Amino acid sequence: MKIPVAWLREYIDVPEETTALEAFADALTMAGLEVEEILATSVGPTFYTKVTPNRGDWASVYGTAREAAAVFPQSKLKALNAGEMVPSAEMTAKVTVEDAEGCPRYAAKIIRGVKIGPAPDWIQQRLSAALGEKYKTINNVVDITNYVMLELGQPLHAFDLDTLAGGQIVVRQARDGEKVTTLDGTERLLGPGVLAICDAENPIAVAGIMGGGPTEITDKTVNILLESAHFDAGSIRRTSKRLNLATEASYRYERFVDPALVPIAAERAARLILETAGGTATPGLIDVAAKPKPPMRIVARVARIRRLLGADVDRDAMVEGLERLGLSVERSAGALDVVVPSWRPDLTIEDDIAEEVGRIALGYANLPETLPPVMTGGKDSPRGLFTTKAREALLRAGLQDALTHSLVAPSPLATPDEADHRVTIRAALSPELSSLRTSLVPNLLSIVARAHASGLRDSAVFEIGPIYRREGEGVYAEPLRITGVLAGSAMPQAWSIKPDALTLDFYFAKGVVEDLLRAFSIKDATFAPGTHPITHPGRTATVSVGGEPIGIVAELSQATVESGDLPRRTYIFDLDGDAITRLSGEAKAGYTPLPRYPAVTRDLAPVFAVSVPYADIEKAASDAAGPLLESLRLTDVYTGANLGEGKKSPTLRLTFRSATGTLKDAEVEAALGGIREALTALGGELRGA
Repeated sequence: MKIPVAWLREYIDVPEETTALEAFADALTMAGLEVEEILATSVGPTFYTKVTPNRGDWASVYGTAREAAAVFPQSKLKALNAGEMVPSAEMTAKVTVEDAEGCPRYAAKIIRGVKIGPAPDWIQQRLSAALGEKYKTINNVVDITNYVMLELGQPLHAFDLDTLAGGQIVVRQARDGEKVTTLDGTERLLGPGVLAICDAENPIAVAGIMGGGPTEITDKTVNILLESAHFDAGSIRRTSKRLNLATEASYRYERFVDPALVPIAAERAARLILETAGGTATPGLIDVAAKPKPPMRIVARVARIRRLLGADVDRDAMVEGLERLGLSVERSAGALDVVVPSWRPDLTIEDDIAEEVGRIALGYANLPETLPPVMTGGKDSPRGLFTTKAREALLRAGLQDALTHSLVAPSPLATPDEADHRVTIRAALSPELSSLRTSLVPNLLSIVARAHASGLRDSAVFEIGPIYRREGEGVYAEPLRITGVLAGSAMPQAWSIKPDALTLDFYFAKGVVEDLLRAFSIKDATFAPGTHPITHPGRTATVSVGGEPIGIVAELSQATVESGDLPRRTYIFDLDGDAITRLSGEAKAGYTPLPRYPAVTRDLAPVFAVSVPYADIEKAASDAAGPLLESLRLTDVYTGANLGEGKKSPTLRLTFRSATGTLKDAEVEAALGGIREALTALGGELRGA
């Protein structure tokens, strides 16, 4: 907000000298109203202030002056004065408010016989200084409505009274199919949820945002209806985002405008119009208070204020500081009974009063410096401990940790189940932030896609975090997911290393998952053929532990790769973090001492039908091997033409060891014999046997 100092001086004393003016600005900043810069403009020094979203009252010259009066108690705030009105015009308009929630108060002023022309130079100069490049002079009436908006913080709008059907103003929700052409020449589709200003027939303005072209003030205008209203902040914000239309008026309404300003601003603007455009005004206002709001009362305990601030602030000083802010304060036993003024909706609880005491009565610079109390007994939550351990395991596997946004656009990769349980944002800032993520996969794929587009061929990223699901009316869940995406090579390019020396493939992703489960002492995980809408139908495995599915490991389908501009071979794993947490709690870590005796290694290469899952082959061999089997690894799979159609030959590397002595050939052969029998029973053929 740009506040010309000369304009500010109309309401409060502001130093002339440069050093004193800078000190004045610094004091405002230290009290919370940040003056970021003092600009040189055509009307002299101008404060460039930062208006926080909770302080809509600062978005005006008078609101800034009122805050300065609280910071500088020696300065006296000049009262608002609309000036003497000369009532003589006839009241010939009717105002009806059908949506009291969206428009708690609406006032109209009729002025007849105006002469439209340019605004006075002093108004144009101040508007130019305050609005900068956004300012474009229209005419005296329109410029005055903008002038009063900047001066008092109350947006106004002037209608050509003679263009209003039936001479009526109706404030209501727009109906299906209704449209209005706004002042920027754009035809806008309204509809339910949009608060509209209407005449007896059609919408004529988008309430609180922009007026309509057919009713605007032109050179031919003689009679005007001046609107001054209080609109619901949430309603204006939703409409502004829905129509992608933001204005100086909506900027203020979204931050809350003091409803008490409605009649004051109308009378102030009417007086300026009479002075500059002539005409006659109606006696008083058409003022419809559809939903008056009683003042907020807060009881603030003196002891709590002192405890929150960490300072023994004098009670009388508290009262004096709050009253300088315009709050009405009554003393009660050990507490302050505070009545909050209408322009401060941000004050709602006891702690808010303590903050006002701290910044005005005490001053932020005077807050004592104290060390925080020493915390004892603190520790990570079970989920925090789990995610830390899982993160370390995946980092050891060579993956990079990612942190992506929870707010996303609905993903085309979402499964039907994810789409059915999506949590949508009621008042989204944009379509890209309109829902909560139902999976970590789309976000990680976007990272890999950007890297691929930038020429980075190797990607291995993971994220551990919650997703969000709507499980019923008002019931939401945040399950934990562990998700990774891999593409390219695990070995960086170098002159001595071939690009495909260690390709990131399905088996690498499977190994990462196995390492992760091992870190939590989870054994006996199985990988069985599975399906998923975005993965390759023949290269997808469902990961299960004890018969319970806990996720998938898969290669993405060609359609998914092409639609996402991903590397041709991209692999994912997506695991249920909550299930792994529970299983890790049930698992027991064990210790195996270092072996004292040598091992014996043998290879078997049975021939099986391609349809036989490797997991079944491994289980049959392991179960039949007996206690001497130390490990079983798959080292190769041969599918040559000499095996026959639909055949495969996995090479099983079996390692045997005894804890009590060196193995003899007979013991190893006995174990191998049991394995051969089990594999034959499963349908395998042992070549050369």
